[in-house]
Amino acid sequence: MQKLLIIDDSVSFMNDVEFVLKNEFQIFKAETGSKGLAVIMKEDINLVLLDLKLPDIYGLDVLEKIHTEVDTLMPVIIITDHGNVQTAVKAMKLGASDFIQKDFNREVLVEKILRAFKQRELNIKLNALEDAFDENTDKFIASGEAMRKVEYDIEKFANQDVHILLTGETGVGKDIVAREIHLRSKRKNKLFSAVSLHTLSENLIESELFGHEKGAFSGADEAKVGKFEAANGGTIYLPEISEINEKIQLKLLKFMQYKEINKVGQKTGKDIKLDVRLIVASNKNLEELVDHGKLREDFYYRIKVVNIHILPLRERRDEIKNLAEYFLTRLSRKFNKKGLVLLDETINAMGNYNWKGNVRELKNIMTNAVLRADDNQKINPDILPVRSFKANLPTGDEPYKVSLQKFKKEYFENLLQRTNGKINDAAEIAGISRQALHKILKELNLGGDNFID
Repeated sequence: MQKLLIIDDSVSFMNDVEFVLKNEFQIFKAETGSKGLAVIMKEDINLVLLDLKLPDIYGLDVLEKIHTEVDTLMPVIIITDHGNVQTAVKAMKLGASDFIQKDFNREVLVEKILRAFKQRELNIKLNALEDAFDENTDKFIASGEAMRKVEYDIEKFANQDVHILLTGETGVGKDIVAREIHLRSKRKNKLFSAVSLHTLSENLIESELFGHEKGAFSGADEAKVGKFEAANGGTIYLPEISEINEKIQLKLLKFMQYKEINKVGQKTGKDIKLDVRLIVASNKNLEELVDHGKLREDFYYRIKVVNIHILPLRERRDEIKNLAEYFLTRLSRKFNKKGLVLLDETINAMGNYNWKGNVRELKNIMTNAVLRADDNQKINPDILPVRSFKANLPTGDEPYKVSLQKFKKEYFENLLQRTNGKINDAAEIAGISRQALHKILKELNLGGDNFID
């Protein structure tokens, strides 16, 4: 049964609404905006009937909090009287689904509620459709044998009620596979939430994932809904699972076992039951992390029940041509370039390249090429920002050490240019440590203040 919350300071009005709707909906009531928000934080509310004239918080502020802190698509129907229709219309412009006057007709109210539910489903599908055509969202491409095997696993497990571990080097496409699993599952019309843990401090990760109660810690002036609760019915994707501490591992372990979470500061016995598919990913050797005590063994065995491994691009070279042409088409459209063509010699050169940065590196290189190219240009290896692609390789007319030093300097110059001076990214692509990269840059006299640690 759908859960409907009425926020209104008139108890008699709320009782009237409950009386006419109690057979179709589970009714919750709140006499103030703050109490209403507390109910939304605690219960899996499906729709809100909201009065704008509340004793504590202006109704439009409650509407904003619902859509910014809980669910951007939560249906909210404004309750108004005859003299306040103009304000109700303003509320609709701010995201309310509809409005109804207090002398409501039952059939009209039910119709508006059902219409709001239908509009929500349409909005979810529209968001998914827009995402499918978003120029910034890469698409899943299975043109080679290795990725066809990955696609087979996606089809096999998408609708199974299991959590999934994705493994593979940085840049192989784990994020794309995670989204594809969601889009092919029965959860596709619900939220897909990717949480970049590396952007959060260790102290904030728990609150971001599971939410917190008001006063749970210093600065927690209001209760917060976490990513798991907000994604109920959908999918949570954690792309850096090896980076989380033991406390978060234990909470995720509890969720995977019991489908329950508890917020920071929440009283014992008040666990929240959720239906969320968890997809995690790592570019690290998780067994080594277990051996070194950085990952709990029970947590590791729980997340690896279904493991989809994605091979590096150098081990699936049969896909390079299709991927390069796909990026060429997309990026040409994005940057309004016309008639660009990849020459066979360019594709052959790409096939012989090592691709330490995998598909992400290929995309970056194609972006650079498209930006440099003129309309109707045939893209040859010389336009690509990688020394290994270029035709003017050392000829052997100078000492080996001189040629090697020139190659080395040009390689790292190009690498730093492609990563915008980010030392961590450059070291990862080069396959060396940050310390080793700093040493090489100093040796090549490529140091500077523009590099980002």
